[in-house]
Amino acid sequence: MNNYQNTAGHAAAPQPAHQANLFLFDLKNEAREHGFRTDDSWILQLVTDEEMVSLKRHHHPLISIKLYPDVLLGVFQQVKQKLNQALNKEEEALNVTDMMNNNVKYLAAYPDRKPR
Repeated sequence: MNNYQNTAGHAAAPQPAHQANLFLFDLKNEAREHGFRTDDSWILQLVTDEEMVSLKRHHHPLISIKLYPDVLLGVFQQVKQKLNQALNKEEEALNVTDMMNNNVKYLAAYPDRKPR
């Protein structure tokens, strides 16, 4: 067997930049589908399973992605940057260990509008 055959089937873990771009693509499509105005924005949150249930109940549309904490943190930071949203002090201090200890599994985004 050559090297290609040995490594075929072992996909590399998704990189934060790639995941962030996919997430931003989904946000753009949802914004277009739901008639966002130019002054509308997304609220981004890192959430647990329990928090996700509550968000699904109270917000529409809700875009989310579930990733491992080490990738999730990078995706969150990149999406915030590309949406021109500054990180607050808590978000700047956040690390992978904190996310793992708090069972943070999702990046969720919902419109900055009244909940339904």
